[in-house]
Amino acid sequence: MKRHRYSPEQWASWLVEQRGSGKSIALFCQKKGVSENSFYCWRRKLDEGSEQGGPSNPFVALSVVGGEQVQIDMPCGATIRVPSDESLIRQVLSILVELGGQP
Repeated sequence: MKRHRYSPEQWASWLVEQRGSGKSIALFCQKKGVSENSFYCWRRKLDEGSEQGGPSNPFVALSVVGGEQVQIDMPCGATIRVPSDESLIRQVLSILVELGGQP
């Protein structure tokens, strides 16, 4: 069996996905084709990062809504919709990153 190496970003994404899926970790890992042991190891690594001041998942969901807007789903539950204009999206993301570092 070939072993795959997944990025920390991929694991962070899967951790969020599993939490919101309603599936058990065992079933989720089976569906993704990854070991439960790896899942728990990555969860611990990423959670330890959050205890040291970093976010456990620094990523938010981004989706294109009808080709006209980009939707950003924030961890706090807020949703931001921005017209599909690259410079405007960059400005909004820059502001969010800047504000993310403030208490």
